[in-house]
Amino acid sequence: MNHYCYFNGQILPEDDIRFQINDLGILRGYSVFDYLRTYNFIPFLLQDYLVRFENSVKSIDLSLPISKEEITEKIEELLFWRADKTQDVGIRLLMTGGYSENGYNAPEHPNFLIRIEDLKPKPRSDYEQGVKVITHQYQRELPEIKTTNYSRALIIHKAMQVQKAVDALYHLDGNISECTRNNFFLFKGNTLVTPKNNILRGITRRTVLDLAASKFQVEERDIYLEELKEATEAFKTGTNTRVLPVIQIDELKINKKQVGPNTKTLIQMFADFAHESTLMD
Repeated sequence: MNHYCYFNGQILPEDDIRFQINDLGILRGYSVFDYLRTYNFIPFLLQDYLVRFENSVKSIDLSLPISKEEITEKIEELLFWRADKTQDVGIRLLMTGGYSENGYNAPEHPNFLIRIEDLKPKPRSDYEQGVKVITHQYQRELPEIKTTNYSRALIIHKAMQVQKAVDALYHLDGNISECTRNNFFLFKGNTLVTPKNNILRGITRRTVLDLAASKFQVEERDIYLEELKEATEAFKTGTNTRVLPVIQIDELKINKKQVGPNTKTLIQMFADFAHESTLMD
């Protein structure tokens, strides 16, 4: 079955989308994206994601070719053409630098794509049993925006597999920032702590912080590697990840490798919020 995309003003079958080789996104990595998903086949927190996407676009000195309102309409149109409306989907927004005559200077018109994607849910066992991550010294360039440069994450993917880890936790000289595609949290008793600087300010991260504030003390601040041994629980968050328990970091076992009660509470709170906020009136 051919899925449809929005590409530079047109709704086209995905197989008909063509990027030229002189696109600066290909030649120079000059591109940004964002990714959200549906619950109940309704885009979750769509306007929040659009604001973040626009900020990413402006941060690399590009401009949206259509308004956020028009993007919303195009997403709704693409969802309408989706044959199976019983399965939730992912929504990818991609802006590349456009076709450059000399392979360096940005042209007047960038390329803009909206793609509806099948979701690839994580195993239920990951949420019930928790996962392992490894630490890795690295700081993303332009961490506050979503560029398409995930080279480091791909480079260390084999190392993660060898160590039976699902992700890496970035730090710079011991100062923890984020995972390769997710934000990171830890509990110290009933206090929830998450890094404040040199991170992507995830929409899921912010939602979890808002939900957690009704039950826990919340701190956004620097976290250093040596503080991990004081963690009673840990988890990571993301659009597809939602709230995923972390029970081991390198050789450090968190809560005896058991998913903690506070993390379970936030898993349920987030699930309830996502479901209820996308129910049709």
